[in-house]
Amino acid sequence: MAKKKTPAIPTVRHTIVTLRSEPPQIAQSMSVERVHAVIRAAEAGDVRDLFALYRDVIASDSHLQAELQKRKLAVLGDRMTILPWDSGDPADVAAAEAVENMIQTCPAWKKACIHLLDSVIWPVAVVEKVFNPSGSGFTLADLVPVSHCLLDYRSGEIRISDVDPSNGAILSTSQAVDPERYIVHRGHMLTVPDTWGGPMRSILFWWLLSTMSREWWARFLDRYGSPFIVGKYPAGDENSRNTLRNALALAVKIGGLVLQDACEAQLVQAASSTSGDAYERFLTICQREKSKLVLGQTLSAEAQATGLGSSVASVQEEVRQDIRQWDAASLADTFRSQLFEQFLRINGLPGNPPTIVWGSPSQAELKARADLLVALKTAGLRPTDNAIAVLSEDLGIEIEREPSAAQEVGGLLPFSAPTRRPLAARAQAALHAQTRIDDLARRHAADVAQTLGEVLAPFAHALKAARSPDDLPVLLAP
Repeated sequence: MAKKKTPAIPTVRHTIVTLRSEPPQIAQSMSVERVHAVIRAAEAGDVRDLFALYRDVIASDSHLQAELQKRKLAVLGDRMTILPWDSGDPADVAAAEAVENMIQTCPAWKKACIHLLDSVIWPVAVVEKVFNPSGSGFTLADLVPVSHCLLDYRSGEIRISDVDPSNGAILSTSQAVDPERYIVHRGHMLTVPDTWGGPMRSILFWWLLSTMSREWWARFLDRYGSPFIVGKYPAGDENSRNTLRNALALAVKIGGLVLQDACEAQLVQAASSTSGDAYERFLTICQREKSKLVLGQTLSAEAQATGLGSSVASVQEEVRQDIRQWDAASLADTFRSQLFEQFLRINGLPGNPPTIVWGSPSQAELKARADLLVALKTAGLRPTDNAIAVLSEDLGIEIEREPSAAQEVGGLLPFSAPTRRPLAARAQAALHAQTRIDDLARRHAADVAQTLGEVLAPFAHALKAARSPDDLPVLLAP
């Protein structure tokens, strides 16, 4: 039987990103036919032009860029908390403490989270892991975002294109995405292949139409935006006609015209206000479609009249909260399975990988849960210790029972410490208490055995001498 190969620990950075490796901008040459061609090429595995177009769209569209930032800030703007998988297991508590220290000492952690959250509209996002030897273990040295232009699907699976370190040119060779080296995150809920473009494909044409409409509107204003002169002269009077034509040709600026009494000149303003309203409505439709894809609602992007007493705002807020919770949960699962588990394994630390919680529920949800807990106490009910752990995860902060509440249920409970101590300190205290109990048992085992032997000796003698149960009362009688 072949010996299982030990996975290599990545200690050298492979990802090289330079200005020369970035494809040139292609958004300015886009047309409906060109967009279709880019999509078809991506479906065949060549995603470089599609991902370059995505990059250009986000960089040039202020509305889409703002909406994407809102979605990322909904997660990353909240406080991050590391929770052990089982708060009652000292090994899990120590593992959570080690992971928390790993995150705090990694300067690229926030940058990696920002890049991974690109996959809420991109089909995928990849980050390279780099570890440094430290004593008998390893520390997380860097998390390097992998540019989307380096992703290659021409072989049928995701690969990372090689880059010439001397000039930054993308080479024809590529490497497989090793899970020991890379974190691969898909933050959307589509089940189609990555080569189909992910959620952002659905707004490419809305972006194109909104961009083209700006160009059309600029052309309209250039041609009809300024007032123009309409001259009138008597029918059949060629002399007046020639005089008026010469006067208009010389009137570079509307400062005044010298005309005959029979001639007339009027300034006519194009109906730009009517055309502007049509342009505004069309652009609003395009922007709302982008907002619905990124945020699931449109009220946070613009002021909309919903009517007195309307529940539209609360419904859209619920949708936004669902999206925020999904983003946080999916990103936490990716880190737990693709980073935390590996970090604990290469450092020889026991225990299950911890989980990450960002932020807390909305104010409405917090009020509903508080009202529920009050109602349970009024009914004579209370949450169990396991329920406290669940509430801690939902709230994003650790909660515990008050000392008085712990005494009411008969002693110390896992969450009954009067003050919150670090995870490692709590685990060390539990191990120290168990060690003291073991030492006490070893020191007094002989004394306990001798005492019990003297007290129970008559019973042992009676059991040996008795021939039936009826003899025991006679033999044990004083």
